[in-house]
Amino acid sequence: MNVRSGKLFYGWRVAGASFLNLFAIVGIMYYSFPVFYKPLIDEFAWSRAQVTAGFAVSIVFIGPLFGVSAGFLIDRFGPKRILLFGLFSAGAAFLGYGFMSALWMFYLLYFLQTAGYVTAGPIPNQVLISRWFRRWRGRAMGLAYIGAGVGGAIAPVLAQFLVSHIGWRGAMHVISAGILLGLVPMSFLVVRNSPADIGLRPDGEGGKGKEKQPPSALAEERLWNLSEVLRTREFWLVALGSFLSVGAIGGIIQHFVLFLRDRQFAAEKAAGVMSFLLVSSILGRLVMGWLADRIPKKYVMLTAFSAVAAAIPILYAPGLDKLVYVFAFVFGFGMGADYMLIPLVTAECFGVRSLGKIMGIIITTDSLGQALAPVLVGRLYDLNRNYNLAFALVGAAALIGAAAVLFIRPQIVRSRFSSGSPQT
Repeated sequence: MNVRSGKLFYGWRVAGASFLNLFAIVGIMYYSFPVFYKPLIDEFAWSRAQVTAGFAVSIVFIGPLFGVSAGFLIDRFGPKRILLFGLFSAGAAFLGYGFMSALWMFYLLYFLQTAGYVTAGPIPNQVLISRWFRRWRGRAMGLAYIGAGVGGAIAPVLAQFLVSHIGWRGAMHVISAGILLGLVPMSFLVVRNSPADIGLRPDGEGGKGKEKQPPSALAEERLWNLSEVLRTREFWLVALGSFLSVGAIGGIIQHFVLFLRDRQFAAEKAAGVMSFLLVSSILGRLVMGWLADRIPKKYVMLTAFSAVAAAIPILYAPGLDKLVYVFAFVFGFGMGADYMLIPLVTAECFGVRSLGKIMGIIITTDSLGQALAPVLVGRLYDLNRNYNLAFALVGAAALIGAAAVLFIRPQIVRSRFSSGSPQT
């Protein structure tokens, strides 16, 4: 098949593949897991801290190794190989979950799942979208991340349905089959590392020869040394802001179903609220992706991070049964755009040639926040028998993360580069 035939720019097919990958690796794989906590606790008598510690333990030991190395390998060999490795790892992990019988097996398989999440989830798909698009990057990234939202919206209800009808072990095997038999062959056939691989340019733009580029395009062509990146204020602000905001999201999401069950919500209703939250995240990705192509991405990120912080106090309302959908809408809207804006702002600051290794570091630190926050929340719950203090702490973290965004200055990085001296 001639991939250049037809009127549809091939980059949209790549974006569609990223949609499906994020649908499963982030949406189904990550957001279905809270539904499995209760059956695991009931069958194995594990504590809440133990069942939520799997992600934390694996991220601490596996995340930095695979995240940072994946970023460097993506820049050198392209995202496709790393993506396929991650899909195999994720599928194998869920296959193994269906046969486990001890806590050490759970953690070992979570190591494998985390390797899959890091190498087939946000990092390679963000780099793919950033390579294939420039002017339409916000919309394309939004489309890809809608996959995570759709998968996440389906995940709680689907997981609850499967657990109710074929048990939690059978549900794990169904997820594994979808990844290994569906996503692996699709990604192998569809994904291309960059437009240049098939003689195209970002956004499908025509023309030959060298053209005068706008200032933002100068950064697109820059190959950054890691030492230069680490000396910029913008790197640390993006890393800190996203670490705190993503950590707050993880702390809430991983305990949200358990929190609702404690507030006397039925299992089906709790799963339904979780699904509504993730449907709201789809709207957030659509709206924020559209805005990111029209106004400075920094302010779009600020809006998303602020929405996450503003929603958390609603959980303290006495009439939560009436306000829970307000929380789900506001929190989900901000959460949906939260993740996709991180690579957009990073690419605006540093371009795409070094985006793999930069996002490898940022996503790894974000994952640490996403992993450790639920454990902290679980530990505080075990000590206090409620979520009051835990949710107050993650709310404060989300607020500080939003404040950090105010000081990001993408134009300063670009102007310093164009004058030959990176910002220090």
